[in-house]
Amino acid sequence: MLLSPFVLDRLQRVSLSATKVDLWLTTQISDRGAPETAMILERTRLGSFVESYALVHDELTAPQYKAARIHLQDLLVHRAASVARHEKFEAREVRRLFASGSVVVRVLVLGLMQGDVSLADVRTIVSAVKDSRSRNEQYQGLILAEICWSRFSVSARQEIQEAIQRANIDHRSDRWSVAQRVLDLPHDTSPASTAGLEGSHD
Repeated sequence: MLLSPFVLDRLQRVSLSATKVDLWLTTQISDRGAPETAMILERTRLGSFVESYALVHDELTAPQYKAARIHLQDLLVHRAASVARHEKFEAREVRRLFASGSVVVRVLVLGLMQGDVSLADVRTIVSAVKDSRSRNEQYQGLILAEICWSRFSVSARQEIQEAIQRANIDHRSDRWSVAQRVLDLPHDTSPASTAGLEGSHD
């Protein structure tokens, strides 16, 4: 992976001051109504990784860095999912954080939901698909819909599919193939479980 010396220098400074980064990020998250989530991010050091990714997201805007950006985006989601499998997040906090968070924080939340589907809800998925703030957010929202599909009610499945149809997803993108998979999923069968997913609008 090729990164400019300027970006590497900035990333090194973030890494060396991880404690300050964690404090800044977790304070922001706590102020947005998610204090328990903030504590977990600080304890697991996921907060410092989020801040490092946010830096790269802002700096690596040139076309030659596209592959690096995608790799780091995927890594953020995978790390978030891994933390969510071992830590207990409060669903209302996580959903509230998605609604009020930055572009990077919203992707972080989708990663947490992929790791623990009990955190996911229809409102978040529909927003990620239809009102996404980045292409990666939309992609991760579609992946989350696919992961959670068997747990949703018929009406929730229909709502998600309608959101996809209204999203005007570029048919040349990776998002298109995931969207088609979700559109092809059945919506008229009984869900395995809808606990924590539908009707949980904070």
